[in-house]
Amino acid sequence: MAQCFLLVDADRNFREALAIALRLDGHRVEVCVSADEALARLAAGGVDCCLVDAHMAGADEVLAAATAAGARPVMTGPYADVLEQAARRHPAATALPKPFRAAELADAGRAAQ
Repeated sequence: MAQCFLLVDADRNFREALAIALRLDGHRVEVCVSADEALARLAAGGVDCCLVDAHMAGADEVLAAATAAGARPVMTGPYADVLEQAARRHPAATALPKPFRAAELADAGRAAQ
């Protein structure tokens, strides 16, 4: 079943590559480059899964907003210690260390359905 993914990451290459892979799998994808942009998008509703770079400024607020909006929160990043700290603050979020495959994100999003 197709899902709506919100990708929140400052790394343009990462965002674009992941968005392409998810779209090829039939999902709807929206991208945000900042926490403020993501918070506004989450407030509009309709997001099934929100992937957030745990290292971004405002990541905690976006993860909390995603949870409150009913979107499956997924945090990512290349550093295990930062992900572990974020996981303690956001127990509802799934940690997905970089690098990962688009299928792994789709599976994490389906876990909420």
